[in-house]
Amino acid sequence: MGTEESVKIAKKAERVTKSCVCYTTDMSYLFPSFVSALQARRFTRRDLADIVIIAFGIDTVAEAIFAEACARADIVFMSRSEADIRGAPAMLARLFLSELLPQQYDYFLYVDGDTQIRGPLDDLLLKPVPYGMFYGAPDPMTFARDDTDRQSRIIAAHLASLGLSSADACRYFNSGVIYAERWGWARIGAEAWRIFSSQPVASRFPDQDVLNLVGLPYCLSMSLSWNFPVFMNNVRVSSMISPRIVHYMARPKPWEGTFPPWNAETSAVYGEVARDFPQTARYWRRLRRATWLRHHLHQRYKRVHALVTWGLGAKRQRILAYESGLKRDEAVQGPPGRDVGAVQSVLRPSVGASF
Repeated sequence: MGTEESVKIAKKAERVTKSCVCYTTDMSYLFPSFVSALQARRFTRRDLADIVIIAFGIDTVAEAIFAEACARADIVFMSRSEADIRGAPAMLARLFLSELLPQQYDYFLYVDGDTQIRGPLDDLLLKPVPYGMFYGAPDPMTFARDDTDRQSRIIAAHLASLGLSSADACRYFNSGVIYAERWGWARIGAEAWRIFSSQPVASRFPDQDVLNLVGLPYCLSMSLSWNFPVFMNNVRVSSMISPRIVHYMARPKPWEGTFPPWNAETSAVYGEVARDFPQTARYWRRLRRATWLRHHLHQRYKRVHALVTWGLGAKRQRILAYESGLKRDEAVQGPPGRDVGAVQSVLRPSVGASF
């Protein structure tokens, strides 16, 4: 083999991406996942990560439409059967990502489909992930559990019912955005599935609860910038956090219409994608007028309630204290940059490890 050919092969090898931003979805979330994936593609360097959508149980028409749309948008599209995730619902597919993803990815950033990407993801994707570990942001429940109102008592009781210590309950993470080292996640996902399938957890968040029971020892703290609950727009913290990934955790969703606390521009994105990829528009699910009005009134109430109970009290201070602590740790650790050879294999997070 000549020198020139060897150089070409070496350069090609250097361009092989080792990371991906991935989504798992069924038919109901296929269109919004595609919209979020388009935004992820826009805000992610192509030499740094691929964007992957894995769809489960969709029909052949949807498969053909989204395969073509994703090819146009430089997104990897995979259609799989529920049998590939042991017959589990698509919301549990994140447990099987180590099996599902193409072999070239050593790291993955899993993102729920009810999200929007608002800024570059490169800083996170360049962050080293020690073997066996992953990054997760705190669930909003963690900022409310120490209060004395009825809702906070319910949250505290739920976390205690899982057998979590007080220290672990403070670290309970939201599973909607996970940045993981693939092979460590294989162990976490397999154990979470074993527990879930043998002892189903009776709660509103069964998959997230099980992931916390298994994964907390391996979870490193991550800024809410990467998993920002949209209701926190009402809490006067968004300017300090600068969200990159906004998570629409509850109904209504932004593709269903414009509701506080987001604006018309946020919801308009779905119409723009439906225009640019017209074959996908049939999978855009919107609300009936009567349902829209009910949600609109409820969201206005929730905006005032969140401002009073979160934005003017201790919860807001806890959020800001959490973010300030991460920034201090980040300043000590230096700027992000993946140096895989320098990453030490660990089984538990080191004190103060964060991003």
